[in-house]
Amino acid sequence: MKHHLPDPRPLASLDDLTALLAETAVLRRQAVAALVAGSPMPPEAPPALAQALADIEEAVDRDGMAELELAEDQTMRLDLSEERRQLENDVVYLEEGREALLKALAKRHHGLRDLVRRGLRVLAGQSVGVFLCDCDAILRAPGQRFVTAVQPAWNAVALTRFAMARTRKPVLWSEAPLRGPGIVDLATVPPRTFAYAASLGREFRDAAGSEGVAPLSHEKITLLESINARLAILLADPSWRGFTCIGSGLQFRRGETVVARQDENASIDEEASRALLENVHNIIDAVDPERLHFRVDDDGLDLAVTPTATSQDLWRDFSPAEGLRATDAALSLDLARGPLLACCAGPSGLGLLTALRPLATDLHAIFVTDRDDLGRRALDLCPKATVVPHPDVAAAILSAAAP
Repeated sequence: MKHHLPDPRPLASLDDLTALLAETAVLRRQAVAALVAGSPMPPEAPPALAQALADIEEAVDRDGMAELELAEDQTMRLDLSEERRQLENDVVYLEEGREALLKALAKRHHGLRDLVRRGLRVLAGQSVGVFLCDCDAILRAPGQRFVTAVQPAWNAVALTRFAMARTRKPVLWSEAPLRGPGIVDLATVPPRTFAYAASLGREFRDAAGSEGVAPLSHEKITLLESINARLAILLADPSWRGFTCIGSGLQFRRGETVVARQDENASIDEEASRALLENVHNIIDAVDPERLHFRVDDDGLDLAVTPTATSQDLWRDFSPAEGLRATDAALSLDLARGPLLACCAGPSGLGLLTALRPLATDLHAIFVTDRDDLGRRALDLCPKATVVPHPDVAAAILSAAAP
């Protein structure tokens, strides 16, 4: 590093962690805005991000785990490896430049340069009509908790330069909500460069900042708001608060609420996870005792509280196909015009590619997964795809494809 840092600051609690990551979001936005505009870098940004990295490194053990306080006499072990890695990437990028970062990424991701070359062949140097970028493919590594997945500065510069130089309509897409926390809170791309399609297309924000939501019945919205208020009260209790900082956390999407009850690291005691499941069902029963309006889906990691459809709802279900139709209309994307580049990941990315096939006449994709079976299915759905193992590789391809 090019500067001397003061001693690391204590990172003892979940509140300390969330405050620190919120601070990095502000710094990253400032740095990205300057780099994209060709303006001088804010002098405080690189040392402040290096300081945040030092704070996290002091707090974690050799496995990247930190013991953080939830409340008096209550702690939780969290894996901060990805947050630390992305701060390392940003410090290298802001202090030493893109080539130094690519060298560092090549040490971490085997075959990076070959993967980038393959990705560039898929893009083929052409301009893109719609660039549909799933935040889970670019902003958030597999298994990383949602609430601290702040977009790295280098990643945001790569996406923004690619969007500005090579695309007609760039869109950040996500199952997550727009805010609260949502993709607007975690993204660090400059304003007016991307449109947003959150809650699987049920919430929109165009590049100029105008926002809208998909219509849902007043009854369903009122009941869901009652459920959300009860869940917020439950998870604000220190005994339950840990569920907000694992996996998907607590997300109040438009027309669907998701709460994590476990993550891939099994950070939550199984008895506590089952107790949360019971509490969620009790809340739904209190608001919708006959289960006429809502269902609860459980995949072992997340609980999704989803309204059942009524004749007053224009949406039949919470799906990519429904979201794409609404997003296309709301943002005037003209999906059929092509070429369309989708950057997506994992099982949800397969759902997105499936929904795009009948809508996009010239579909290209960067698909992020480290599973061979998902990669093969992505190529079956989109022969003009390249499969990469990590969001860093996808961002490196976009960086190489941009001026």
